[in-house]
Amino acid sequence: MIIATYNPDPGQTTEEINDLAMEAENYFLDKEDVDTIQYSIGGENPTNPGASNQVLFFVNYDKETEEFDKERKTVLDELKDIGGKGEWGYQDVSASGGSNQITLVVNGETMSDLGPVVTDVTSLLEEQDDLTNISSSISESYDQYTIVADPEKLSQLGLTAGQIGMELRNTGTPPVLTTVEKDGEEVDVVLEVDKKTYENKQDLKDTTIQSPLGKDVPLSEVTTVEEGESSNTITRRDGKVYANVTAEVLDDNVGKVSGDVQAAIDEMELPDSSEVTLGGVTEDINESFTQLGLAMAAAVAIVYLVLVVTFGGGLAPLAILFSLPFTVIGGLVGLLIAGETISISSMIGMLMLIGIVVTNAIVLIDRVIHKEKEGLTTRNALLEAAGTRLRPILMTALATIGALAPLAFGLEGGALISKGLGVTVIGGLTSSTLLTLIIVPVVYEFFMKFRRKERSE
Repeated sequence: MIIATYNPDPGQTTEEINDLAMEAENYFLDKEDVDTIQYSIGGENPTNPGASNQVLFFVNYDKETEEFDKERKTVLDELKDIGGKGEWGYQDVSASGGSNQITLVVNGETMSDLGPVVTDVTSLLEEQDDLTNISSSISESYDQYTIVADPEKLSQLGLTAGQIGMELRNTGTPPVLTTVEKDGEEVDVVLEVDKKTYENKQDLKDTTIQSPLGKDVPLSEVTTVEEGESSNTITRRDGKVYANVTAEVLDDNVGKVSGDVQAAIDEMELPDSSEVTLGGVTEDINESFTQLGLAMAAAVAIVYLVLVVTFGGGLAPLAILFSLPFTVIGGLVGLLIAGETISISSMIGMLMLIGIVVTNAIVLIDRVIHKEKEGLTTRNALLEAAGTRLRPILMTALATIGALAPLAFGLEGGALISKGLGVTVIGGLTSSTLLTLIIVPVVYEFFMKFRRKERSE
């Protein structure tokens, strides 16, 4: 699916937007790979209800469309060729509801402070090869005319500033006189008047207002018209105005691209009143990584406590936990071989490994402790346990690896649980299984010698 958007230029009429949307619809209809087209104009846009004239296209393509990634860029370029004073863009939403969009939040004291910084940030993103579809939320400005009344002249003609306002108000939405009920629905009753529009500043000055004496007074005689600009919308957060600058990441490694962008931002010279921070998917990733890191630390602590209670001591469980560092090594090597990046899925795989890999070490050390109680030395108990437990350890590891193989080869058919999880678990389980039979026995024997030395002293 391609979700295309059009943000109109301030002042564009609904008729102009409708004509442009129909041209875009015909453009999509001419494409052979397009199955269905749905578009809306105005507040029906669920992603931005406040956009009264924004156009939103949902275009479904055939699943067999070739080089779909290139099609998105082609569509954006060709939509821009259709025309329109506003800006064409698209939203890139994955099947999992996530996005590869990074967002830079620019804060400032005033809109005048914000504008130059947003321009610099946009230029910085345009220099990055891995970014496309760069846009900012800073609103464009309307031409604004402020009518300043002369109280002295108004009083001479028996007029007030309020009368001027009421007279000019007739050019907009007519006031509601009353509300009646018809067929169970409330209907507004308005007085139909001829609508007046202004083509330019002089047209506004030539507008006449009737005084109480019946004299038509031109607006230019009792007021001055000042030109200026006013932003379409002003957004605030924590008492400051802000704007978002967004860009789509072409590379699969969103974290690396975000890091490069952050490094470039750190080198920017910003005014004291302005601040630029990374948001969007980068903020989500950082928050998720922090939460998963805390979950992994808690998992290690819980596993250790359970083992201490089960084994009745702290040294044997500590030796078992020495199998965990090698899962990280195996997981990272697996990701490197498969060409995958460290993602949320791979971190979930790491969390799973904490519970999976210790089982092999538990099976081994439990056998060792039983043999020690039967009178064998630690060395002989380790040798006997390694030979006895080798087969079940390999069987459980191979069964788990086989179960995750379809996921690692990308045969899962979903986007929420990705290939990275399977690769991480398989790599970590493989390395920990092989090294459990070497590292854990060595560490366990060292701890037992240390304990015997303390007892002898």
